Amino acid sequence: MIKPIEKQIEKIVEAINALPEQVVQASVFALNRTAEWMKGQVSKELSAEKRIKLKLIRDKIKMARADKKNRQSLLNCDFRGVLARDLGSMTQTPSGAKAGGRLFEHAFIASMKPGAKAGIYRRKTKKRFPVKSVTIPIFDEATKILSELIGDEAKSVFEKRFLHEIKRITGAL
Repeated sequence: MIKPIEKQIEKIVEAINALPEQVVQASVFALNRTAEWMKGQVSKELSAEKRIKLKLIRDKIKMARADKKNRQSLLNCDFRGVLARDLGSMTQTPSGAKAGGRLFEHAFIASMKPGAKAGIYRRKTKKRFPVKSVTIPIFDEATKILSELIGDEAKSVFEKRFLHEIKRITGAL
């Protein structure tokens, strides 16, 4: 039977004679590394599922790092999604606009400001304006993947990282 992590931590702290500051430092390192791992896992799965470049997904998921005062890491996913213009070279077709091998029906390519980068837009009404930039939503899928990871998998990664960090900091390797 596997012991809970609290008992393992107490046992290691007693065996190594770790100071409370060292335990805090190890937990901060472990939290940040676990959050980085989760960001990587979410990015990989979203990239494969949505067929979007990995870099574009990583740029949309931000991480707030833990420190000694605030011992929590946060992952924030941009709810606006990935802009269609970032997928690749854009071409206008009779049925819409293409970017990165995807067709966006009833969309057009335009530069809304002089000298600005061109984008892919759709009209909101039948009139000329207002227009809306075309995006690929990733927020719902990212939260679904994160909720799946938060269970036992993230806990085991944190335990592994914490044990490694406490041993590294105290020199018990």
